[in-house]
Amino acid sequence: MSALLTLDRLGAVATITFGRPEKRNALSRELLEQLVDTLRALERDPEIRVVVLRGDERAFAAGADLGSLGDAGPIELYTSGFSELWDDVAAIRTPLVAAVSGFALGGGLELALICDVIVAADNAQFGFPETGIGIVPGAGGTQRIVRAVGKPVAMDMLLTGRRLTAPEALGFGLVSRVVPLSSLEEESRTVAERIAAAAPLAIAMAKHAILTAFDAPLSVGVAHERALSALIAASADRSEGLRAFRDRDAPDFTGK
Repeated sequence: MSALLTLDRLGAVATITFGRPEKRNALSRELLEQLVDTLRALERDPEIRVVVLRGDERAFAAGADLGSLGDAGPIELYTSGFSELWDDVAAIRTPLVAAVSGFALGGGLELALICDVIVAADNAQFGFPETGIGIVPGAGGTQRIVRAVGKPVAMDMLLTGRRLTAPEALGFGLVSRVVPLSSLEEESRTVAERIAAAAPLAIAMAKHAILTAFDAPLSVGVAHERALSALIAASADRSEGLRAFRDRDAPDFTGK
């Protein structure tokens, strides 16, 4: 990998670490393009079942680095494809775990919100500073944050620039769990390994069903869940899981 990203693999878990500490891991186009390429390659790798995204102690990612787009006009911004890079991450089917320490602001928070599980260190801060500098989030932030924390808190964050501490983020449902900074790597790894140990098809279908609930009425989500629940009955993993349960044995899931 380049200096912008490092990739570590251990068993079924891959860990991607952002490598711009001097910029508090601001998300440049080059970094995001490499992230998308790496995630797509890992998605095609049958050995990898979970990906952890992390920054450093000071910042998960303190926003988007617009680079030359900072002075761009509206048409150039709209057609640049920069914001769509977050969409490319959201399209990844492999479960994503965000290990957040320090700042997760602006585009960094938008990236964390895309992940399926957020494990936050106790020094994490979450916020959208955009309106304070005359802009608004452009990579899904306004839409995902209101679904995560509800309208009142989302309005507070977006209109006043309020930053949530890790305990506040947990209380409002923005993150999955909060741990001491010294335990973040271990806890994120534990979460990833638990996901990786489950049946891959079941994990994929559960993720798909939950994401469908974000974008559809309840009746549509329930019907989709019901169809997936029936479909997975044809999988070898279901048979293996039931066998292991009966035999009080550890299942050997193959994703088939």
